Amino acid sequence: MIRKICASNFKAIGEKCIEVGRGLNLVVGPPASGKSSLMESLAFLMQSKGEDWLITEGNFLVIHDLRDVINGMDGSKIMGIGIGVDVDDFMRSFLEPSGVMARTIEYEYKYRHSDGWVSQTVKIDGEEITFEKDGDGGMMTRPRPLRLCTPPAYVMHEDALMPCENSSEVGRAQAALFALRQSLRDRFFFLGENRVAWWKRTFETTVDLPTHSVGGDGQYTVHFLSMILTKPEYSEGAQAIKAMLSRLGVDDVTAGFVEPNRVSGYLSMKGRWGPLYHAGLAIRSLLPLLVQLAISPRGSTVVVDGVDIGLNEEWLEMIIDILLRASKDIQIIATSRYAPKSSGVNLVTL
Repeated sequence: MIRKICASNFKAIGEKCIEVGRGLNLVVGPPASGKSSLMESLAFLMQSKGEDWLITEGNFLVIHDLRDVINGMDGSKIMGIGIGVDVDDFMRSFLEPSGVMARTIEYEYKYRHSDGWVSQTVKIDGEEITFEKDGDGGMMTRPRPLRLCTPPAYVMHEDALMPCENSSEVGRAQAALFALRQSLRDRFFFLGENRVAWWKRTFETTVDLPTHSVGGDGQYTVHFLSMILTKPEYSEGAQAIKAMLSRLGVDDVTAGFVEPNRVSGYLSMKGRWGPLYHAGLAIRSLLPLLVQLAISPRGSTVVVDGVDIGLNEEWLEMIIDILLRASKDIQIIATSRYAPKSSGVNLVTL
């Protein structure tokens, strides 16, 4: 379970960390308070995990130039993105074969665009291991100096730590990186504010669907909706989606092939059927979220930027109630300009 999100020199953020917990977390603040930037920094890190460099065009975010997300577009600044997690039984199953026991793991990736310098820090129950690029190779600087034989560019991956000699500290850090990466695979999902534009996509069935994810801008919503509504193993999820939509005034929803290799969706409101792309802003912003909740595995984390898009106070309370029910099985981290009246929400104020 994610318990901390940190960013420095990322977009408009100078330096900021927030603590989150189990269940439903709502990050509340006025416009330009850094809500979206924090969530996007987390999505940026998660789409890059396991890769040999920061991935600017991934399933969650598309960043055309890495300098665009550096504070002030100043390439001399060090940009940092990081998370902290509580070790659960699933993560522990990846740690124990290496003989590493831990309650918490923290990870931070730092990057300077001007010269390609990279530094990474892993904390295991507060014990810090730091390693950074040094010339053509790397150097572990904490807890002691140790030469690395490759530059540590890999993101949240044990291959970033390739020592020129054996080291128990390196072994512990490698185990933590492996456990972190493996346990978060297929258990983290991000929906950005641009999910309201998901209906503009051409939904070709030849697309390589990500596992359990409607994508950062909800581009796979109709694909998964079609699958949920037609496959028996998803019948419970289908009923859950229809029940949630009924609370929002939607009588029914369907999705399927309308021509070879093309899937489309339709909804019924007030007794009339129409294409999903005729829906209002509120439904367009919420349908990807409802589908994501239905397909997310138990124990995963779902991040929703701008959960209040297109909603009035009444609808926001309804959605918070839906999220509270869903958060019994998954961790939800959402942002909103307004705080709900509902109890049971972990409010994080920026």
